[in-house]
Amino acid sequence: MKLKLIINGSESPEDYKLLRSTISTVASLRKTAVLRFTSERLVIVSTPSSSTLSSSVLHGDNGQLWCTIPKDVFSSYEVVSARDLNTITMECSCDVLQNIFKKYDKSINQGNDGDMTIKLQSMPEWNVSVSSNLESGKGTTAAKTNPVCALGVTFEEVINTNMDANAAVKAGGHGDANATKIISHSFKVPTKLLFRAQDAKIREPMINYTQLMMYRLPTPLGEWGRGFQSFIRRIERYSNVHNIKLSGKKFWQDDSNHSNDHELKIIVNELDWYLEICWNGPLDAMIQPQDRTQEPPASPAEQMAVDVEIDVEETRDQSLFIEESASIDDSHAETTVDANVKDKTVDQTNNESPSKHEVVIRSKDWKVCSKLYEAFEEIVLAISHDESCVFHCTLPRGNVEDEEGEHPREHGQVIYYMARVRKV
Repeated sequence: MKLKLIINGSESPEDYKLLRSTISTVASLRKTAVLRFTSERLVIVSTPSSSTLSSSVLHGDNGQLWCTIPKDVFSSYEVVSARDLNTITMECSCDVLQNIFKKYDKSINQGNDGDMTIKLQSMPEWNVSVSSNLESGKGTTAAKTNPVCALGVTFEEVINTNMDANAAVKAGGHGDANATKIISHSFKVPTKLLFRAQDAKIREPMINYTQLMMYRLPTPLGEWGRGFQSFIRRIERYSNVHNIKLSGKKFWQDDSNHSNDHELKIIVNELDWYLEICWNGPLDAMIQPQDRTQEPPASPAEQMAVDVEIDVEETRDQSLFIEESASIDDSHAETTVDANVKDKTVDQTNNESPSKHEVVIRSKDWKVCSKLYEAFEEIVLAISHDESCVFHCTLPRGNVEDEEGEHPREHGQVIYYMARVRKV
């Protein structure tokens, strides 16, 4: 197999921003990540902290982060593999990659315009201990031992060395104090290649499309971005909250204008503490049709840019639906009431209206969403009633012109899937 990537942060800042933002976002959430290179794109999958070094299988009860980077982000993208879709899959440290990108950022900020080259390198010396154990007969699980390779990252940096004129003359120069020096940076990031069977187990979650509410959230840099950021981070004030309920509703007003109103709330209901945090700004929302025989409209699917299937039975098997589990450490929840919210009695009425979509998720998953909201430009929140929640982020990359005319380039995507922790 062969892997070689080249990117230039100075010549294509939008493309480099997508790659850098994705790596830094994944690094802020997980220690390791799975990199899946195919002929068309790079997919970065977050590895749950509960996974061991010998397993890369993602669990349904952990938040899963899936990032898509099109191959045209790179000025050169070369992948050669014998697997289906020309796939090379590996697991590596996010922190190490992020530190390398920080050094490359510093080089770009100093005016350098060199390429960053990433190659997959064989490192037989890193597998010596495994080979020696097998030769001595101590190893009996040779097929289960993942080979360790390296992602070799290199780039050059040109620096100016200011030398005193007198010192330059003494050194045999002409007294010119300006001189340049080229420094070659080279790094090796340890990676663990995954076998075909391991790679096949890593599958993107599916969404139950029959009861789905999608909200296009305010743009972070727009008029309402600052307010929504405060709304989404409000729950971080309460460190003793383990689970929250996201509640999305659509109210119809029966009048000549057929106007409608949307509501999005974060609800805390632990022991005798009931708290509602409501978003009072604008929302662009749309409810999916409830009839399975009715084709879903193309516009919301295209806006969300998430590939989903509408086979309900298959979805229930492979989606983020999990068995009901009790809240963690609910005994430590304090009896606290927000100053702006009065004590309320929880409404036990089971509202099965399609205009109501609710799901109970972990508060630490919602904190991940607040980090993603700050890093990307277009965000969609999808609530699959009583099953899962999806936080979908995209980063536009401008337009490209070809024989068919001008059209937008494929967007980079970051999708965070969250399973429910218990029934509504």
